[in-house]
Amino acid sequence: MESKSHVRGKKRKMRLHLIRNREAIQRKVKQLKRLIPRGHEMENAETLYQKTANYISLLQWQVIVLENVTALYAARIPKQSSLAPTKDTK
Repeated sequence: MESKSHVRGKKRKMRLHLIRNREAIQRKVKQLKRLIPRGHEMENAETLYQKTANYISLLQWQVIVLENVTALYAARIPKQSSLAPTKDTK
């Protein structure tokens, strides 16, 4: 059987662990709030997580649109190699 002081020591370590975990989570939530537009206004973690998921989806769509716009312009602009001077024009 464990002594009372040993049990108290284990409980104290567990409380410290839980406090550190909670502080780490709070720091991460604070960082997330800074990344998400208007995230600082959100008090509810559930709302913050949902807005984060929506924001990630929006960013993914923006990447897709920008890739398509880039491909469209790349197809319309002549290749640089055809504009480079040849040996004959030097």
